[in-house]
Amino acid sequence: MVQDLLRKAAFCALPAMLCLCARAEPAPYSSGLVFLSMDKYDIALRFFEQAVKENPKDARAWFQAGFCMGKLGETEAKLRAYRKAIELDPKYADAHYSLGISLLLAGYKCDAVHEIRELQMLDPALAEKLRQLMNAMAGPDECAAAPPAQRTI
Repeated sequence: MVQDLLRKAAFCALPAMLCLCARAEPAPYSSGLVFLSMDKYDIALRFFEQAVKENPKDARAWFQAGFCMGKLGETEAKLRAYRKAIELDPKYADAHYSLGISLLLAGYKCDAVHEIRELQMLDPALAEKLRQLMNAMAGPDECAAAPPAQRTI
């Protein structure tokens, strides 16, 4: 049993360590990716927060921090981090998509429609995935003519 756990830990950590060696990423960001790959969201978040402190304009670090925040149940902080990533890189399709899903889950349907509109220009396939999710949850009807979202969070 112990041997199986050790093998599993080594199997998960090896690709992450290779990633660390192969990339020219800043150390905190890479370390965050390692812990993220092991589902250690609290530790990964600390590294992504350090990466943001070292480079506040790193949209990827903001995005990954937001992902970890969401996994840790920090919904409002997650939304702020995704929005910051988009502010820094308005063409960051994955951030728009993740923000859209998060907004839907938090009950901000019309804000999610705004993200679908943004995604339509950036990545139509992701926009369609988000639209299908919205339709499965409730439908975008009352938001169809809504102006761009007001950022309340």
